[in-house]
Amino acid sequence: MQAHAGATSYFFAQMVGPDGRVYAFEPDEMTFEYLLRNIELHKLKNVIPVKKALAGKTGTALFSMDGSQVAGLAGFTQCANKQQMREVETVSFEDACREYGVPALIKMDIEGAEAEVVSTSAEFLKDHPIHLAIETEHRLNGEFTSVPVTRVLSSIGYTVWSSRSTGTQFTWEARLYLNSGGSN
Repeated sequence: MQAHAGATSYFFAQMVGPDGRVYAFEPDEMTFEYLLRNIELHKLKNVIPVKKALAGKTGTALFSMDGSQVAGLAGFTQCANKQQMREVETVSFEDACREYGVPALIKMDIEGAEAEVVSTSAEFLKDHPIHLAIETEHRLNGEFTSVPVTRVLSSIGYTVWSSRSTGTQFTWEARLYLNSGGSN
């Protein structure tokens, strides 16, 4: 969900078309400016930039403002530069869905914080059929984040698999409709 400069947001905007919406979360000040410029340059009327970090809870947290693709929340990112830490506004997954609507798909790459976000969102995800594509190559407590992400999602009825076929470890899912008996 950290949008960085907006490359993925651009492609998603093309996929959902003019009637769809893409919410691009990016708390890094410098990168957020690049995101805004790219939205304007490509005339992406359906991309809504949000200057917040997706986190386990709504509030504030320290964020490494280094402008790189590995910038992230303190305690999760492997490349935290203490001199570039700034306090940013955070939003939990559930609160983001309440504020912006429940999406059909989430692409999440939040530099290690994805395990906490998925864990704190488990009950919400159990009740809402959302497709997920999560970068889970980050190390947390000596293991790849794919391990706790898979554990949580599996426990709430998701069929989950991880793959390095894209060059980076991603965890994908297929949502089971436990309450409606439907299929995806």
